Amino acid sequence: MSPRTCRVSEFFSGESEGPRRVIELRDVRVERDGRVVLDGITFTVEEGAFLGIIGPNGAGKTTLLKAILGLIRPSRGEVRVLGMAPQQLRRELHHIGYMPQQVLFDPVFPVSVFDVVMMGRACCIGTLRHPSRKDREAVLESIRAVGLEGLERRPIGELSGGQQKRAFLARALCLETRILLLDEPCAGLDVEAQEAFLALLAELKERRGLTVVFVSHDVATLARHADSIVCINRTMHLHGSPQEVLGSRRLHEAYRCEFDFLAGDGGRSDKGGA
Repeated sequence: MSPRTCRVSEFFSGESEGPRRVIELRDVRVERDGRVVLDGITFTVEEGAFLGIIGPNGAGKTTLLKAILGLIRPSRGEVRVLGMAPQQLRRELHHIGYMPQQVLFDPVFPVSVFDVVMMGRACCIGTLRHPSRKDREAVLESIRAVGLEGLERRPIGELSGGQQKRAFLARALCLETRILLLDEPCAGLDVEAQEAFLALLAELKERRGLTVVFVSHDVATLARHADSIVCINRTMHLHGSPQEVLGSRRLHEAYRCEFDFLAGDGGRSDKGGA
C-alpha cells in the first residue's frame, strides 16, 4: 500500500470527535476567462451525508463539482477532500465517483454495458494493462448493484434512458467509492424514472455508507432525499435543511425569475424563463 493510500485509510480509521468532514470548502472563489463564476463559497460535507446543490442555470453548480474534483483550481480559498487538497489525491481519486451532467456516446457504437462500467476502473487498472479478475468482479458487482444484471453484454445504446443512467451510475461506483458526485443525473428522465433512480441511490448510500453530493434543478424532489441543501447563484445564498431552504424567501432571491420547483402549502408550481 502506497503512503498516499495510507493517508486516506488513516483519515477514515483515525479517531474523530463527531462525524468526519470529507469535503471542506472555505471562501472559495473561481474565475474563468476573467469572469467570477463562484465567490465566497464555504460549506462542509460530513461522512455519510446527502448534500443537495441547487441553483438556476449558469449558477456555477458544475464548476463547484469540478473544483471539488480538482479539475479547476480556485483563485482564492481552499478545497479539501478526505483531508487533502484534491490535487494531492492522485491514486486516491478512486475513492470519488463522478457522474457528469452529460455523457456523450454514439448510440450505434457497439459498446456493451460491461465495457462502459469497466471504463470506471481505468485509474485502478493503469495504462497499458489488461483488467484483472478483481477488476472484472468489481464491474459485475457494480452492475448487479444498480439492477442491470443480465444486461452486461447489451449495447449501451439499446437501453432505455433510465437503464443508461443506472449504467453510468455503476461506472461511478465500481471503484472503492466513498464519495459520489452527481451532476443532474436525472436530466431527461420522466418522473417515474427519476423516483426509481433516487430510490436506488438512497439504498446504495445506506448499504455502502456513501457520501453523496447531488446537483439538481428539481428542488422539491431533492428535498425529499437530501439531509441538507446548498443554494448557489455565483455566491452562496442558503445552506440548511430542506425545510429551511424551501421555506426561505432567499430561495426566490437566488433564482430571481427562474423557477423549477414546487413550494407552498398547495404545491403551487412557479416556472418562468430567465
